[in-house]
Amino acid sequence: MKPMKNRLVLTAMAIACAACSELLPSPSGDGDCPNNCSEKVMIIGCDNRVTKPETVDGTTTEPWSFVGKFHSIGCTGTLIADRYVLTAAHCVVDVGRAPLGFALAQTAEHVSQRPFGTHGARRVFIPKPYGNTDDEATKAYDYAIVELWEPIEGATPAHWGHVDWSILRTKPVFTTGYPGTQPDSGVIGRPWTSGDSGGKYHTQQPFQSLDDDEAGLLYTDLDGVGGQSGSPVYSFLIPAQHEGVGIVRKVSGVLVGSPVDACLRDQMWVAYLKPKTEKRIHEAMNYSGGAHPFWDIINLPESATSGQGEPWP
Repeated sequence: MKPMKNRLVLTAMAIACAACSELLPSPSGDGDCPNNCSEKVMIIGCDNRVTKPETVDGTTTEPWSFVGKFHSIGCTGTLIADRYVLTAAHCVVDVGRAPLGFALAQTAEHVSQRPFGTHGARRVFIPKPYGNTDDEATKAYDYAIVELWEPIEGATPAHWGHVDWSILRTKPVFTTGYPGTQPDSGVIGRPWTSGDSGGKYHTQQPFQSLDDDEAGLLYTDLDGVGGQSGSPVYSFLIPAQHEGVGIVRKVSGVLVGSPVDACLRDQMWVAYLKPKTEKRIHEAMNYSGGAHPFWDIINLPESATSGQGEPWP
């Protein structure tokens, strides 16, 4: 019986390993590096981000398949339903009445590298408690929902929602987004993700629950620069930790950045999706018009969806 038991243990270890990794090559140069912190750059220690391999089909392979780039504001968003995108509130709070486009699974800046084309946004939902400041109490509300005019046909949304802190605290954490400056100085407009080991959550999380569990903010050591705001923050969950089967990447937060002094303390901030946050997001997806007690709503001009290779707007 011992050989069989050993095989079961090894199989379990292999599954656990797969749940902790993006299965991408680790970057070279893992030595000790000072933090690089400014208003637009937050690299904590050595920069471990890697780009999507050219051999990977980003339209069908997670996480690339549910992450896209906003055009005219230069932020990242996560497709969470066929025409709803999760992003950071500070990316869209000043969008006004200008058209806003979203290109899912974009692979480079040229329009021909937008495999689903570019979808125009119909309206934006921003939490009323959000304030465009750098204190934790308001950054906890630094998330927003963008409703598109048309669904993105053929796309698969992310698994998303609240994950209890008792689970997250044991997990590596990852993010994927569109940096405004490429880490390898290569072609712009490509998505980048955390290295295969990801990052980690801080042990102490003084703001993980705010306003009677209405919102939360988590400290991580993830890397990011301008353009990655609004990126999904996710961990791998095994079947016992989520509803469903198999190991899934579950988005449980939004990358929102942090003040320079917080970055110097090894903190990259994440707006945490609490149970009430999840409820509010569903309210936005079921919105039928009029004022809303929680969401400030910005209606945008109609803009047609452009196909792959077609300019937008």
